[in-house]
Amino acid sequence: MSRNLPYSSTTIKIIWKIMNGQMPCVFQELTGLYCPGCGGTRALKALLKGDVITSILYHPLILYVVFVAVLFAFSYLIYAKTKNPKFRLHFDNKYAYIGIGIIVINFVIKNYYLMFEATDLLQTLPPV
Repeated sequence: MSRNLPYSSTTIKIIWKIMNGQMPCVFQELTGLYCPGCGGTRALKALLKGDVITSILYHPLILYVVFVAVLFAFSYLIYAKTKNPKFRLHFDNKYAYIGIGIIVINFVIKNYYLMFEATDLLQTLPPV
């Protein structure tokens, strides 16, 4: 019973946030670190408002995914119009590897500043 005691306050905190309409990040609640996707929702909100720089600072993966999606859509439209296969992009693992690289670099940088510089980078950004 005493082994579960350190987690009980975290569990209560998570349940309290959910009951109050918030969706807490369980990874952050348990570890105190940013999760790999931390800032993604705020990045999307900033991008939808047209604030590209703030979106990149919150989480650069969002802009990358939008860019790749637009690139593939545009490529397919040209292919559909011309029926020329050289205009049609095909999914390749390199797109996923680039995305994974962006996630890892973002995760490392944000948590480095959080742990070693005592700077919460997401809190320094303007709210969206």
